[in-house]
Amino acid sequence: MSYAQAVVHRQRASHLRTVAARLRTTPAMSLQRYSGVDTWHGPRADACGIELSVVQRAVRDAADDLDIHAQRLERSADDLVTAAIRAAQEARLPPFH
Repeated sequence: MSYAQAVVHRQRASHLRTVAARLRTTPAMSLQRYSGVDTWHGPRADACGIELSVVQRAVRDAADDLDIHAQRLERSADDLVTAAIRAAQEARLPPFH
């Protein structure tokens, strides 16, 4: 059971890392190239640029959170495998060892 759950944890961790990478490389993360004074200027442009920076920071933070959660899942998978190995070894020991 622990091995199967470890596999599930590793699959989820891999998926989270994939989503994090996609968030970091989505075209929206490069919109600041089009928000400069060469494209648009004035108070609304400045506000848009500031809001864009805030939202991009939130996306980067979310991607970082996904990576952190993926690391936790990997550690949990390692712990599950270790516990499964230990349980298998103990099952092979004679009683009252």
